[in-house]
Amino acid sequence: MKLRKYFALILSAILLCTSVSTSAFAETTSYIQNGISPYYQNAMEVESYLYISSNSAECTSMGTGLGNVVQISVEQTLQKFWGLWIWNDVDGASWSATENGNAIAITRTKSGLASGKYRVKSVFKLTNSDGETETITIYSTTEKVE
Repeated sequence: MKLRKYFALILSAILLCTSVSTSAFAETTSYIQNGISPYYQNAMEVESYLYISSNSAECTSMGTGLGNVVQISVEQTLQKFWGLWIWNDVDGASWSATENGNAIAITRTKSGLASGKYRVKSVFKLTNSDGETETITIYSTTEKVE
């Protein structure tokens, strides 16, 4: 008899917890293109691409800031997958550029890659006219060198 009471009590508690719902409301003004997009203070769009042909990588990073952005910079790094969740920077495959204005695009290449999985890490820094700086880190999709 005690077992039935405990079972009924546990079952009631579970049902009570699952029937309680909470509603949430959030106001967003982010720039959304082709679905869900993260919210940025100063950036309209940031992108990172990797194209591999044979044992050469072409790394592209592009960013566009809002109208009040006066300077944008990007540091681009080619990374190789080591294992688990660890990515190592490839020697001699890190580049940076800075533009006065609200847009930047750089493309760099690295040849002589060993077999493995690679990605491009792009770190954008956007400075607006008030002197506020926003840093955004994004990664390209992974590509393989056979």
